[in-house]
Amino acid sequence: MDGGTSTEADLGRLVERLGSTLLTIKAGPRQPGRAVTTVVLHDPLDRPDVPPDAVVLGVGVAVDDSLATLVRALGKAGATALVVREPVAIDGVVAREAERGNVSIFGLVQGASWIHVATLLSGALHLSADGGSSVGGDADRDLFALANSLSALLDAPVTIEDLSSRVVAFSADQAGTDEPRRLTILGLRVPEIYNRYVREHGMFRLVYASDRPVFIQNPAPGVHPRVAMRVQAGDEILGSIWAAVVGPLTPEREATMIEAARVIALEMLRARVGADASQRLGVALLSTLIEGGAGAREAAQQLGFGSSPTCVLVFGQLQPDEEVRTAADIQRIASTLRTHLRPTYPRAVAAQLGGTVYAVVPVRSATPPAVQAVKDLAAEFIARLDTTTEFCAGIGGVVENVSELAASRRDADAALRVLRSNPRDGRRVASLADVLIESLLLRLSDLIAADRIELAGPLADLEEYDTKHGTDLLPTLQSWLEHFGDVAAAARSVHVHKNTFRYRLDRIQQIAGVDLTDPDERFGLMLQLRLGQRPTRTR
Repeated sequence: MDGGTSTEADLGRLVERLGSTLLTIKAGPRQPGRAVTTVVLHDPLDRPDVPPDAVVLGVGVAVDDSLATLVRALGKAGATALVVREPVAIDGVVAREAERGNVSIFGLVQGASWIHVATLLSGALHLSADGGSSVGGDADRDLFALANSLSALLDAPVTIEDLSSRVVAFSADQAGTDEPRRLTILGLRVPEIYNRYVREHGMFRLVYASDRPVFIQNPAPGVHPRVAMRVQAGDEILGSIWAAVVGPLTPEREATMIEAARVIALEMLRARVGADASQRLGVALLSTLIEGGAGAREAAQQLGFGSSPTCVLVFGQLQPDEEVRTAADIQRIASTLRTHLRPTYPRAVAAQLGGTVYAVVPVRSATPPAVQAVKDLAAEFIARLDTTTEFCAGIGGVVENVSELAASRRDADAALRVLRSNPRDGRRVASLADVLIESLLLRLSDLIAADRIELAGPLADLEEYDTKHGTDLLPTLQSWLEHFGDVAAAARSVHVHKNTFRYRLDRIQQIAGVDLTDPDERFGLMLQLRLGQRPTRTR
């Protein structure tokens, strides 16, 4: 079969779009810039003509002495690469021929269908001018088509599920199935009550351990019989196929389901490759955007932002930790945020960068109502989250030009930091303007810590006095300052009589030598307390 096309691609892009899950370099040069113009299936009994710059699929090629002869011939023909079935044991002779002939040798994961791989490679060669590819673009649609085809061959409704029992595709005809199947289709996930029953009774282990369809008479209470087949690529289990049946399959239908599982494995890998490529592109473009400058303008052109004003949103855990469940929640946030933004801001981009999720949102204007709409959307998104981790969001200022997005990102990061610094006050969404004073105090605290400044003076004197005499003069002063000199309110907050409180104030002025009627002195004392410093005398 010759999958030639007049469009030319390079080997690096081709391999990247199929992914390392399918292909692994085994020998020969790594030549990502090498041209690829066609795909050829090689049959040892009927050897085809190999045009220059071809990728050759070594169907039926044994990894023995004949492999060196084939690689030598491909090098003379000017072929770009050879793909052989794993396991591949490359000896020194083959490796030297590959280097000499400039032929890259790849191993193809076990379980992959040659015809299907040829289709994927040929499709990847049809690249548009902007680098788009058919690979992965129609994977979801192809999985639904495969589910329909298998359903017709088995005469039974079919679902294709991943390892989390999430439905990735299902056949159109689900008539006559039971309530659990109906709920599964509606929610695109096996209901937990049934999934737990199947898991606890070891049915998943049985299905994943078998290389043939497994008939299950009673999958769970109230559930019709099922036939399940694992979906596997190489050593990796990707998911399973479930058909609602009335009894065990005939040998012919068993064979059909086995073959279908192989093809579905390739489509699931293809979907993963497409999703991974799209995610990598999104991360790259978003990273470029929030850095600002000329690169941001180029990224904005690729995303079709035009000249719209834009702003940055950043979502992060309210109280960051290193737990695995938190990492999973962050990944889920990135995915669901894109969906949440799409109806209102279809050109917005969102991606996970480290332990946070950033979004760049083009808005209609920089007016207060437009900014408030973004804040409302962020608040609504956080309120709807169903995660084990509590999240908050910082919103950067709107900039007229994407080259200025670095400033919007700084604002968003600063607002997020303030929210995290005081998680008990109930705020979950804020712009920098909302928390400007608190942000400035945090920055000032950073400077003090960086310069290793130990604050001395009246507060240090009071702390030392409290330590020696068991008094509470420092908390008394703090309460008085926080209540703007309202003695009655301040006394109540520290649970003493107001006369006792006034006596303490007199002692504070005597011991620390401060004048509490001086506004500058009051401001200095309050600032030091708000910075969170524990005053110590400079020795």
